[in-house]
Amino acid sequence: MLQPDFDPEPRELRIHRCGYVSQCKARGCPQRATLIAEKVDSAGRHVRQIELCARHCQIVIERERARGLEIRDRRDE
Repeated sequence: MLQPDFDPEPRELRIHRCGYVSQCKARGCPQRATLIAEKVDSAGRHVRQIELCARHCQIVIERERARGLEIRDRRDE
């Protein structure tokens, strides 16, 4: 019998521009979030996302690349 996977493993990190006003979610950062880092599973479904400033987004990109996630930069789309 097939069992649903309610906690899918993220396979890809998508980076795109934040279209609304939000503060960077990194602890203690006072900057405005200009980017969204969104983790997506192998079927393309949204798993989780976080709003970040450019500096903290770059840190997340480097960390997730080291973990083996594919990075898809959609800032210019």
